Amino acid sequence: MEGKKFEKASIGEKLSVFLDSRKVIFSSVLIIAIVALIAYAVSAAVVVKSNEKGLATIDGITYQLTKDSVNLSAEELDARRATAMDSLSKLVKKGGVVGVRANVLAGEITYSQKKYSDAAKYWVAAAAKGKKSYTAPLAYFNAATCYEELGELDKAMSYYEKAAKAKDFGMASHAEFNFARVKEAAGDVDGALEVYNSVVAKYPNDTWAALAKSRIIVLEANK
Repeated sequence: MEGKKFEKASIGEKLSVFLDSRKVIFSSVLIIAIVALIAYAVSAAVVVKSNEKGLATIDGITYQLTKDSVNLSAEELDARRATAMDSLSKLVKKGGVVGVRANVLAGEITYSQKKYSDAAKYWVAAAAKGKKSYTAPLAYFNAATCYEELGELDKAMSYYEKAAKAKDFGMASHAEFNFARVKEAAGDVDGALEVYNSVVAKYPNDTWAALAKSRIIVLEANK
């Protein structure tokens, strides 16, 4: 009995010795955790500050580009666009929201200059840098428009389809209709009919569904 009592009593002692012997380890872990937390907080603050600075710069570029632009000549507009693109050259390489916004603006500028190949690249980059952003499906849609202008129908179809499948995209019916329309232009009549019918089924009261119905009638009549 006495041996057992001694053994039971020594459990607390053993635990005390165990904790005491590892006091340095526990302290080190705690210090590391605190340092890591501080580092994360500092890093997050730096990112926020950097984003604020980047977005403010983009806002400034946009303002300088559009200020009183209605009264500018074509040459003056081109000069402003060139200045804006030069200012965006580093920002388009950034990630996160700054990279998205910079590529969106660069896409808009180059599209207005009818530089469709450059515009497509900027829109694709905007989508890639903000995959979970609400701007991604719009970027897909605009990239598809650029590729359609370039006659690169396979790429146009691919990006229209991506836009059509994006969650909560307000222009999904339009994107899917365009997907079908480009399929039709590429000579894939059966594929176009399938997508047109999909538009009608998913968006029965939509304007694009009405247009899809008209294309279905024409294509079916010509088969």
